[in-house]
Amino acid sequence: MSVQSLARFVATLATIAIVPAPAFAALITFEGLANGTVITNQFPDVTFSANAGFQNLVSAQPGIGFGTNFICTAPIGGFINCAQETNLDFTAPVNSLQFWQVGDNAIGVVAQVDVFENFAFSSTVDILGSNDFNTPNLVDLTSFTDVTRIRIHSITDPGGVGWDNFEFDESASVSEPATLALLAIGLVGARLERRRRQRG
Repeated sequence: MSVQSLARFVATLATIAIVPAPAFAALITFEGLANGTVITNQFPDVTFSANAGFQNLVSAQPGIGFGTNFICTAPIGGFINCAQETNLDFTAPVNSLQFWQVGDNAIGVVAQVDVFENFAFSSTVDILGSNDFNTPNLVDLTSFTDVTRIRIHSITDPGGVGWDNFEFDESASVSEPATLALLAIGLVGARLERRRRQRG
């Protein structure tokens, strides 16, 4: 293999390695879970929690959200009140995050969500209601990248609100281009050494 061929081969590998890794879409719904199920770590990409003394429960109410089930907060051992914090901590940074607010009874800001990018607080986004109990409202966080946590809080809706259909993309990890280039050089070097020994 000539030096020029080696250079072309390494350049090709480096170019391939720079291509972004494909992302996969994750959709978290609560269908198929029993009414009253405590939501914590049932999903591999995220852990759900609430503020102290509260938890997130599945609420089965047909006609609200995108099926029968959504989640809502409740005191530990109590019934849903849909008025406390819901926190999501992702196992790896995510992109294209969005979810749906369900069951609102007010117009305007009914809650807020804090967004954390790469473990640092980034911004607070208002969650809007339309005073239409049966129509979900999109909470669009797709402009944020590498989201590692969200904190839904400051619920002002008089009846409280629930959450449904969390969607996001999680990028697959890839090797760095420099690492792949070094590997390629090592493989080509080993091949050249083998050829030299066969000739000699």
